[in-house]
Amino acid sequence: MKWVVATMNVSAVTRTLRAVRSMSRLFAILSVAALLFLFATGLMGLAQHKWSAASSSSLRGAASSLSASFFMDMLAMELPHLQGNITTSTFSPKNTVSFLFRYTLGVHPSSPISLLASELPGMRSESSALLYSGHATQATDYPADFTPPPDAFRPSDSPPAAQTPQPSAQAPALQQPDTAPANPAQEAASKEPQIFIYHSHNRESFLPELKSKGITSPDLAYDTDVNVTLVGKRLKEKVEALGIPALQSTPDYPSTVKSFNYAKSYAYSAVTVKEAMAQHKKLGMIFDVHRDSLNRDKTTVRIGDKDYAQVYFVVGKKNPGWEQNSEFASKIHSKLESTMPGISRGVYGKASNGNGEYNQSLSPNSILLEIGGPYNTLEEMYRTADLLAEIIVDMQRDALKASAPAGSAR
Repeated sequence: MKWVVATMNVSAVTRTLRAVRSMSRLFAILSVAALLFLFATGLMGLAQHKWSAASSSSLRGAASSLSASFFMDMLAMELPHLQGNITTSTFSPKNTVSFLFRYTLGVHPSSPISLLASELPGMRSESSALLYSGHATQATDYPADFTPPPDAFRPSDSPPAAQTPQPSAQAPALQQPDTAPANPAQEAASKEPQIFIYHSHNRESFLPELKSKGITSPDLAYDTDVNVTLVGKRLKEKVEALGIPALQSTPDYPSTVKSFNYAKSYAYSAVTVKEAMAQHKKLGMIFDVHRDSLNRDKTTVRIGDKDYAQVYFVVGKKNPGWEQNSEFASKIHSKLESTMPGISRGVYGKASNGNGEYNQSLSPNSILLEIGGPYNTLEEMYRTADLLAEIIVDMQRDALKASAPAGSAR
């Protein structure tokens, strides 16, 4: 009888030991997995710090490209009362598979071209990486800058002065702010400019404004007179109306540069920027104003009863200091989002094998603005330019206050 009891006790101890070994093995596996995860995360952080990795593979780029609904769904997992406000879960099988494909393989299931880009390095380097997103940002929509056909710059595209097309919408009168000086535009014009505006692709135009010339193809929406320089002019005038001196440069590169080559547009405009910076030492912000090449539904937003041209902020990642330019662009983007949600399409970093620098290495406060597209009207462009001017002026005033000596009056 005693022998049987002793046998039963040994069996119980054996079972306990086996359970302890199993738990120990599981704990060891989890510990190793946790250490490997922390080690991999540390390596990613070091790599991102040492190399300017693509934002889609960086932690910041991944987070910035996620929509607000993604984070709302995450909160709903812990706060049940939020689940009733969500109609479609971000964590559905379709969205989960799409996310895993995008951030592990670099392939977007709804964008077949991304599969080709994964095999053709040239195509991958041409892609735009989302840095900061907004209400209107679409994951598959990127700024588009197509090379125009030779017909867009034919010598005969400059009509006699009497036949020069006029904008379909005259610029509305600028409204003076209540707190502005008595004549802020005159006062700004008399001072050293602080804002510089130029146009690398100065002939980019708009189909609604070219009806008199019979131009209906967006590929031919280029003009010597009615073009994106009018938007830059509007931006300059609004900035000066708010009391900050500004300067705009509008050379027509196709007619002034010998043996003009469209692919070298940024080399030509770089000379313009360097000359302006050499002559005007107080330039604090520099804007290269373009219009995009996308369709109207991707360049326009209706707010209230008015249409506005949307804005892409483009950062050239071939610039070694591109992160500073990205932060500068994100400030304008954030202020525009808080003022009028839906006008900004986000901040994009371009890693192009054509340019990818966009003269932005000349100043950390230099940015490329893609305002509207070939289907927008000048009136829509002007509305957006006015909003941008107000934000630019506020930021410039804040910068002046921050750099002012203690006790000085501004």
